[in-house]
Amino acid sequence: MKIYTMVLALVAAAPAVAASGYNYNTTGSNSGYYTSNNNNYKTTTTRSRNTSSYNTAQKSNYGTYYNETGSGNSGYVTRERQVTTRTYSSQERKYFLAHPFFQPLKGKFGSVTDFAYATNNFKFDIFNANWHDLDQSSPSYGTIVSGLTDLKGKAETTQFLVKEDFSFGLSDTLAIIGMVQYDSTKTSFKDWSTGDPNDSHSDSGLNLFGIGLQNRFVDDDQWIAMIAGHFEHQKDTANTFIAELKGGYKIDRTTVYGLLRGGYSDLTKGDTYGAYVKENGDWMMLSYKTDVKNIIYVEGGIGAFSVLNKYLTLNGELIYGHYDWHNQLSIKGAFGWQPADMFALNLYATASLYDSAKDKVNKYMSYDVNPAADQLPTEISSSTLVYTTGDYKLKDYNEWKIGVQAIFYF
Repeated sequence: MKIYTMVLALVAAAPAVAASGYNYNTTGSNSGYYTSNNNNYKTTTTRSRNTSSYNTAQKSNYGTYYNETGSGNSGYVTRERQVTTRTYSSQERKYFLAHPFFQPLKGKFGSVTDFAYATNNFKFDIFNANWHDLDQSSPSYGTIVSGLTDLKGKAETTQFLVKEDFSFGLSDTLAIIGMVQYDSTKTSFKDWSTGDPNDSHSDSGLNLFGIGLQNRFVDDDQWIAMIAGHFEHQKDTANTFIAELKGGYKIDRTTVYGLLRGGYSDLTKGDTYGAYVKENGDWMMLSYKTDVKNIIYVEGGIGAFSVLNKYLTLNGELIYGHYDWHNQLSIKGAFGWQPADMFALNLYATASLYDSAKDKVNKYMSYDVNPAADQLPTEISSSTLVYTTGDYKLKDYNEWKIGVQAIFYF
């Protein structure tokens, strides 16, 4: 018997649910990523009744000014006198932590804590399946019976995760990144056309660890670019290497950018991956791919990050990717709120717009200990161990994810 591996945590298998793929989507920097006040003073001498005025301007990381002006009278005099009035302007650059190119400067730390819920689901039809009697004590041992067809159901995987990305600036352009993830994943086969009860399997724990480097090698008044690479270990599943290249152009308070990302995963257990359920010695799998040891994915896309005001930001991305066994077009939107220089919240959501998984035909497998006799063909009805294999067809494939990131910089 083959040993089967569930790799729904891999981006190659389910990119919206995945923990791989460098989801440090709030990472990077922009030119002048610091806070400073540069005051320019002008002194004039007038004859007035003790008046004062000011003009204060705050500047974003894109060089856009948010103007606040005002004037007022201070003190009280009964005679005219000579007054020296000083007017000034100040400029402040704000460090927007939700920027897709964020990374800490030299000696600084960055932290992104991601709380997310994700799901993928699809309907399926099982056909061309055969029963294999594996019970050596059965009189029908070794018998293969065909005829299982038109069995319908629905597969659903849900995942709650908490992922921590922690980075440290080795220089103003180079940062080292570490990551760890806790997740709780449940896979269910349900809504059977036979009326059978749901089959489900759950798994939880610290399942992802990673380390990498990120280099923001271009960052001037108009252009910004970074390259990143890291290694991830997924417990009892795979070792993955991921590389990313991202470049953007700054237009006023908006950065438009493109990205290219690729990953290579080496399966550490088994040679098959897919949606998998195990319970009481029985198991069932709707495989995505069989007889493989490596998984490769490549994706590219475009995005835009815009500063709305001193506190609010918007981010959107459109991504098309090849994920080993299927292709997908997905969209992501994010809304950021940064009340202070060192803290921000980023609410985001992703969803698939198109997926080539629809109508694909893959392998179905089932291993059943002590099956009910009325669910077996009469030729092997006395067997206590049955292996079933056949084909299944995917229908109505969907993925989405929603989450919030707490970002700190210190």
